[in-house]
Amino acid sequence: MKNLNWCIYTYRHRRAFEYCVNKLIHDPDLREEMLKRARIHDMDKMVMYLFLGQKEAQKVHVMHQPHHLENDLPRNYEDLVETVIDYECAPYTKPDKPLNAYDFTNKLMQMKVLDEKIGAKLISIMEDLGIASSASSAGDMEGHAYMEQFAEVTEDMIREEIREYIEFISHQS
Repeated sequence: MKNLNWCIYTYRHRRAFEYCVNKLIHDPDLREEMLKRARIHDMDKMVMYLFLGQKEAQKVHVMHQPHHLENDLPRNYEDLVETVIDYECAPYTKPDKPLNAYDFTNKLMQMKVLDEKIGAKLISIMEDLGIASSASSAGDMEGHAYMEQFAEVTEDMIREEIREYIEFISHQS
């Protein structure tokens, strides 16, 4: 399988994303919406990994997804919540991205990479979710124990996830 390691990386990230949605979002309507998003979060990138190089797939994904702030797409509140969850779950599976949402957002604002208005909106969402602090996910033993079940990701698991995604989106039109 082309880009197998990147598919595994994304598979595990998606499990951490869903975990964080379940852990952090208590409003029933918002939780329902975010669980719908969790079902397809980053799946376009996973499919592109099968055909494109990692960098090209990542670039196309970032430019076409409103939860990525590097593009000029219109975004709503739920897109920004997805951004926050995306940032917050990174330390569970990405050793190269150890900062939680609060610290990462502040770093981007200090570097002047993130517009202060958007940064303030993200921090407001973090306040609503109770994660507007430097408390690291490193101390979340429950989360790390949950992620242990995905320590071994196989090609079959990835194929099944891609099959389910294609089936899901084919019923959306």
